[in-house]
Amino acid sequence: DTAYDLKKRTGRLSRGDLHVGSAPASLTGTYDLRGEAAVLNMAFSGPNMAIDELKQLLPALDVVLPAGSSLQGGTASAKMTFAGPSDRLVTTGSLGINNTRLAGFDMGSKIRVVAAVAGIPTSPNTDIQTLGANVRSAPDGTAIDNLQFISPTIGQLTGAGTISPTHALDFKMRVTLHTSGTVMAALGQKGDTSVPFLIGGTSSNPSFRPDVKGIAQQKIQ
Repeated sequence: DTAYDLKKRTGRLSRGDLHVGSAPASLTGTYDLRGEAAVLNMAFSGPNMAIDELKQLLPALDVVLPAGSSLQGGTASAKMTFAGPSDRLVTTGSLGINNTRLAGFDMGSKIRVVAAVAGIPTSPNTDIQTLGANVRSAPDGTAIDNLQFISPTIGQLTGAGTISPTHALDFKMRVTLHTSGTVMAALGQKGDTSVPFLIGGTSSNPSFRPDVKGIAQQKIQ
């Protein structure tokens, strides 16, 4: 449902129903076609969208998963705004994923050193109970903050970071477990184990390493 002013070359989208398979979403807002690129001010809302139906769109949205992995099952939700010229859009909002599996990606083995420090078990897949984050994406890259990740086999991961236009990763994270790893136990850690770590590399080949400086500061405190 849209209203367009032919003289002003501006319009308003008061109702836009989107369906990817059975996954419903909505898009509303305004658009201005007077310049070389359309200027948009849009709001997108997609609650409880089936991931199995959405994952075909990931390449078109420039979302890159670790090489050889795929998402299986679960639901995704998104509440986003898109503002600016269509060729330089700035996207902000929140994303959430529930009860999905990143098949073919063993985070436990990828973070062997962190796993040794924190006592993380390995598995051929990474089960995701919940994942939520605030996102700001622009032509110069993507910033993610308030990242909350819960995996039944790993524990709770929190942190923030950036993804460059070439998909280079720069994240500072922390994993919290209910069991102590050998190294943290040797350092006097009792009860829940909390280990800071860093994520680098690229989206298709991420690298994980302990934040040694962060661990040292933590123990000094």
